[in-house]
Amino acid sequence: MRISLLIDSPLSVLMHAMRGLDSAVRREIASRTKGVAEPVWLEELRGRAATRRQSRLADSGRVGVTQQNVFLRAGLVGKLSSGTPVSAIAKATEFGVNAEKLIDTRSRKGTRYKRRIGPTFGPTRRQGNVAYPAAREVIRRIASLWIQTAYRTTHEEIEKV
Repeated sequence: MRISLLIDSPLSVLMHAMRGLDSAVRREIASRTKGVAEPVWLEELRGRAATRRQSRLADSGRVGVTQQNVFLRAGLVGKLSSGTPVSAIAKATEFGVNAEKLIDTRSRKGTRYKRRIGPTFGPTRRQGNVAYPAAREVIRRIASLWIQTAYRTTHEEIEKV
């Protein structure tokens, strides 16, 4: 999901102002924004998790901040107790899978066979189960936090001079 800066908004003003700031000020804005946005993002993700797999997806939530973007991520880090990376099942956990889908499996002896995936990940949902609904709810709040943090940090840096 993205917020458009084509309309006249505080975000477009912020983007134009950030270009003229010193790199140390931009780094300070990014670090302060991340410190405030990450707990908000994790809280929203954890509030939407209904199963253990969805909880693992929610626990892997991260926020990245650059001078032009705030990235809300989930499903990139961590492992399940079986050793499977969360990233390997993130898409199925978020969007569900057709229970009749056949997957290749290998037995302990090494024999290959196909099996149905079953109801493990739940039915398919185009709008997602955890991260996408959480992003829809939290994106306006984080954008507002980013603007407020940038204004406050820039003001503090000007006051130092």
